[in-house]
Amino acid sequence: MTKTFIKGALVAAVAFAATPAMAAPTDFTAKAVIIKPLTISKNSDLTFGTTTMNPTLTSATVSVAQASGSAAVCSDTVMLTCSGGGEASFTVNGVGTQSVNLDFGTVPTQLDNDDGSGAFVAFTADTPGTVALTDGVGTFYVGGTITVDKATTTDGSYTADLTVTASYQ
Repeated sequence: MTKTFIKGALVAAVAFAATPAMAAPTDFTAKAVIIKPLTISKNSDLTFGTTTMNPTLTSATVSVAQASGSAAVCSDTVMLTCSGGGEASFTVNGVGTQSVNLDFGTVPTQLDNDDGSGAFVAFTADTPGTVALTDGVGTFYVGGTITVDKATTTDGSYTADLTVTASYQ
C-alpha cells in the first residue's frame, strides 16, 4: 500500500508540474482613426492682367503676390504699364484642424504665347508648401513673376498649366 501511495503522489506531482500557470485575463481595446479624403477646388486662376510695353523696354518684371487681393505690379512703371491681374485661389476641404502638404510637381519656367510662335515670357511661381485646415477648411493662394523681355516677348496671350496636389501631413 505504501508503494501505491508513493506512486500516486509521484504521478500527482508530475501532473501538477506539467500544467502551466495561467495568467489572469486582461481586456484591451482596438481603435482606428479614419479620415475622409481631401478635396481641392480652384476658385480663380493666376493672372498677370494686361501689360503694355514701352518702346524702349529692354526687360522688366510683372509680379503678383501670394496673398488674397493681390494685383499685378510692374517692377519698372516707366517701361511697363500693368493693369488687372490677381493671385490664384484654392479651397481645401478635409478633417478638423489637420495640416495639409501642397505639391506643385514640376512647375513650368515659362508661359508660352498661345499663337504657337514660340514666343515666351520667363515665369517663376510663388507657391506655399502647406495649408492649415480650420474646421475642415483651408484657403491658399499662388502668386508668381513673369519677365517681359523685348527680345523674346511679342503681342499675345501667354499661358502654362500648373497642377497642385494636397495630402495630409
